Amino acid sequence: MFPELVVGPLFRNRVWGQFAPFRGVISSVVSSLPWAMGAAGLFLVGCGGVAESMDRGVELDPMAVAASPATANPSAAERWYLAVSEANRAAHLAQSASTAADWQQVATSWGQSALWLKGMPVEDPRYAFSQRRAQEYLNNRAVAQDQAAQAQPDGMPRVFPPLGSAVLDEQLSLYHSYVATLGPPDVLIIGSSRALQGIDPQVLQQALAAQGRPNLRVYNFSVNGATAQVMSFVTRQLLAEDMHPRLVIWAEGARGFNSGRFDRTFASILESPGFAAVRDGARLSLVDPSPNLAIPDGPVPMTAINSQGFLAVNDQFNPEVYYRSFPRVRGQYDDTYRAFRLDGVQTLSLEAVIQSFRSRGIPLVFVNLPLSNDYLDPVRMGYERQFQRFLQTYANRGTMTVIDLLELWRWQSHFFADPSHINRYGAREIARLLAEDSRIAWPTVPKAVPVAETNAP
Repeated sequence: MFPELVVGPLFRNRVWGQFAPFRGVISSVVSSLPWAMGAAGLFLVGCGGVAESMDRGVELDPMAVAASPATANPSAAERWYLAVSEANRAAHLAQSASTAADWQQVATSWGQSALWLKGMPVEDPRYAFSQRRAQEYLNNRAVAQDQAAQAQPDGMPRVFPPLGSAVLDEQLSLYHSYVATLGPPDVLIIGSSRALQGIDPQVLQQALAAQGRPNLRVYNFSVNGATAQVMSFVTRQLLAEDMHPRLVIWAEGARGFNSGRFDRTFASILESPGFAAVRDGARLSLVDPSPNLAIPDGPVPMTAINSQGFLAVNDQFNPEVYYRSFPRVRGQYDDTYRAFRLDGVQTLSLEAVIQSFRSRGIPLVFVNLPLSNDYLDPVRMGYERQFQRFLQTYANRGTMTVIDLLELWRWQSHFFADPSHINRYGAREIARLLAEDSRIAWPTVPKAVPVAETNAP
């Protein structure tokens, strides 16, 4: 028989009170089924409580397993036992968790258990069950991280001095926690606000799994107002080697590469304490954190960005309604295209990023994100055509893969939140389209993460 992997205590202690009017109904469901869905589908209620043993007849000492050199390449039995142990630990910790640190430990254990389960050999009879349960545990990890954020009175702990951008500061803290929990992602999405809400990383993971590429991890590290200069700074100077992914998707458009306009976001970064720290050699790292890094007191404010760096926006763009509240700005008056030119500091930044990724063996995929017909007036379309030709030169050189989706939904405004930003429904479809694109050299399935790595704080 398989041991029971549970998530029940976390649900019972933290969510049950929200369903007080329906307890009788829920209790009858729980008593009649082996499991019941609760908290909007985020937790499973285990009938038997915390798991207590491995397969009948197999006894393993958890301390011996954890200390064994074989756990660098564990057997199926060892892997299963470690997964059960971490799940039990998460369930136990959740019963008394109250602080942000407590909930982060819960999240870490769920993530570690999921990693062990995802690495179960295909030929093992527990494989199919373990893959489904691993996804449930990743969902639990996300909810535990949300609990950690709620337990933090004003936000989450800073991991780096301020960088002049609230969203960048938030992404740094989130990404640091993500890597500490699961390791660096296989795929990193970067870009401005258009990318932040334009590609759903969780849907991309699921779509890749459906295409026969399971276990790949995706994070969206996009920042409002991020230009090529900003992304060059983040990827080349701010993130240390242990934070780097195996493939990068840069999702953006022409205005992020316009060297003719003032780069406000990068100007703010240049004046920040965080930039001064980077200039002095500091980097965001888990393996080799910068010594004596002066991180000011006070938490990082939280927004609706989720645990994988994605901002889901429900709004659906309807021109007839939208322009009752917002002015219609024609292309000739759009400041983001002011003095439009594709030669200059932004192009130099792109070249630096390409060279940096190439030296690290990290493939770069550029996605030219869709724009609505309402946005693509003749003036903007002229600039966007220049940018398409600009991208094609890089594609022809083989320096990066270019996926041009500019006019994909030109007449389908329901996939947009406003004239130039995609909503959550469009973000889901973009993720699925990318997963099915044969031009992208997706990473192979990652190897199992050794115990020493999964036990990151």
